[in-house]
Amino acid sequence: MPPISPLFDQEKLEKRAKNHNLPAFKTKQIFFELFKNQNIHREEMTTLSKELKAELQSEFSPISLEIIETVETHDTTKFAFKTHDGHLIEAIAMFHRQPEQHRKNNQSKLNRITLCISSQVGCPAGCLFCVTGKLGFTRNLSRDEIISQVLYANRRIKQKFGKKADGTLRGIRNVVFMGMGEPLLNYENMKQSIEILLAQERFSLGRRHITISTSGIIPGIKKLITDKIDVKLAISLHAPNQKLREQLMPITRQYPLSELMKTIDLYVQATNNRIFYEYIMIRGITDTPELASQLANLLQGKLAHVNLIPYNTNPALDFLESEPATMQAFKNKLEKSWITVTIRESMGRESKGACGQLGWEKIKKTAQA
Repeated sequence: MPPISPLFDQEKLEKRAKNHNLPAFKTKQIFFELFKNQNIHREEMTTLSKELKAELQSEFSPISLEIIETVETHDTTKFAFKTHDGHLIEAIAMFHRQPEQHRKNNQSKLNRITLCISSQVGCPAGCLFCVTGKLGFTRNLSRDEIISQVLYANRRIKQKFGKKADGTLRGIRNVVFMGMGEPLLNYENMKQSIEILLAQERFSLGRRHITISTSGIIPGIKKLITDKIDVKLAISLHAPNQKLREQLMPITRQYPLSELMKTIDLYVQATNNRIFYEYIMIRGITDTPELASQLANLLQGKLAHVNLIPYNTNPALDFLESEPATMQAFKNKLEKSWITVTIRESMGRESKGACGQLGWEKIKKTAQA
């Protein structure tokens, strides 16, 4: 059974308003409730009349997903959603707090909130170190399913944290297409979602607060240039040579590293944006001094920032996280080549929502069987 239209579908909502002689300001009220007041339940939308809410109920649903479970930790909240056709997807909100040395009275101040969202059910990339890749690929998520993840997260954040000192609501500040799926293989729905995320009368996020993470889909990166989608771009590199990349990321056989780097150069020329390179640290596989030298040579002189990501456990694999001293030595080698490097904190491990862990429960059951 196909889903009914979400309440934020502007085209369908305006068509209904025209057919029922609904004043234009009523449509604006609906959008204000959803995006600014962060209300996704009709009973909370106090600016709408009871009659209007009742009329809309049979034709529109506030969001296009059903929440199945939330897993709360101090620094994260993982959301498990069910789609209209019964598939499960996940998103995770990460709460970035003030560094410990700047806290007052042992209270940690919340600086910003990042939401890592999914773009597909499963993933076709099949990366060896990623739980989601073990799920395989089922289908693309619609624009409405992508946006629904953000709407629901904002509603939950309002419940969890309330208002800031200035009276405004807390909400998602950064959105990262880094959950389940390869966003550049769901290009049109990703593009339409970004338009809503940027729109001033919707989420009103800044371009620097949206990140697309890709395993290196060359045609998709070229489309970003053509369409002038000027947001942050993160490349899941994970190996500095073609042979190792193919072993870890089978999809890269279609997109050779040499061609990928040429395409990234074109993207940087068009946008002047720094590229974020994600690099997984797996003990004895990706963390050797020789590979650090290869990575330094690959990125020498480029507008690059490398994020070293400690490997997060996968119930179907026996990989191990690199030792802290090994990661630091790898970082030092890159910095000697004047490359900016960060060793990423693995937020979400407790809830099995860290990088490469979305879909953990399903894969664990399969591995046990």
